[in-house]
Amino acid sequence: MSESIIEEFLETEVRLRRAIEGLDEERLSWKASPNSWSVKEVLGHLVDHSIVVSFRIRAVLAGTQERLPAFAQDAWVEGQHTNEGSAADILEAFHAALRYNGLLLRRLEPSEWEKNGINAQGGTVSIADIARGFSAHVERHLGQIDRIKAAQAEEAGKVR
Repeated sequence: MSESIIEEFLETEVRLRRAIEGLDEERLSWKASPNSWSVKEVLGHLVDHSIVVSFRIRAVLAGTQERLPAFAQDAWVEGQHTNEGSAADILEAFHAALRYNGLLLRRLEPSEWEKNGINAQGGTVSIADIARGFSAHVERHLGQIDRIKAAQAEEAGKVR
């Protein structure tokens, strides 16, 4: 069980790289509206999510009794000026966090996958749930990237 969770977890980077393949910096920074996210901002959010997931996993392994943290994703994205950075740098950070967490997950004993904590909503989550949830979260944002690319294509069609 845990091996398939780890593989799916690690596969997220490959899927993100495929999703943005061929996009230049202009397309990576493009926003449908001032309140929407660009592809780079989606990527930056996923790095933020990786950091939070890293903390959650470690808190559960340490036996914390406190609720696992949530974060204000829109405020985090807005406050980081992500569009001013490069997608390559963002993906490098994603890779580093993913790899480090993957190494940790590979070291876990089978019983540790079932260790659990309390999420921000008050529900019980295991390490396995957190890792699966991360992969599902990336999947949802891959859909968002597809929608951004479709909106760009529609916009480009109107300009012609």
